[in-house]
Amino acid sequence: MDFKQAIGITENSKEFKDFSKKNAHYYLVHVFSTMDSLNDNVWQIGYYSKETDKLVVFENNNDLILIHPAEDALKKEEYIQMLELDKLKISKSDAVSICDGVLKENYKYESLNKAIFLLQNLPEYGNVWNITIITETFSVINIKIDAITGKVVKHEKQNLMNWRS
Repeated sequence: MDFKQAIGITENSKEFKDFSKKNAHYYLVHVFSTMDSLNDNVWQIGYYSKETDKLVVFENNNDLILIHPAEDALKKEEYIQMLELDKLKISKSDAVSICDGVLKENYKYESLNKAIFLLQNLPEYGNVWNITIITETFSVINIKIDAITGKVVKHEKQNLMNWRS
């Protein structure tokens, strides 16, 4: 299942409809998924409210919908940008293919452990697939792909050991 299907199923669920009746001020801000055999059909879909400055996540696990309690939003800007769903053309499988190309060209000697896919609207990049890959050597590769055009807008590698505070 791709993100648009996951969103459609989620937004047509009783859980979401009940939530939306009482919370019409929440809007779609992210779609989260990992790349592994255990969680391939699990999507976390986030909705944010400027009024409450809270984020509510709906988890779609093989069409079973769970709602997580509202949490404070982690953000740099004044508010979190709305995900422009109608403009998005790059599916998760497209993002995986583009990501594979970047990895083969720039990071071919890295052994991958886990990949995290976050579709979001970042002020500096717009609607992007923000992909974080953890390698066997504890490096983190981050790739940002424009979710409208498929263009790679940024990629970088950092070592987790350098993240100490």
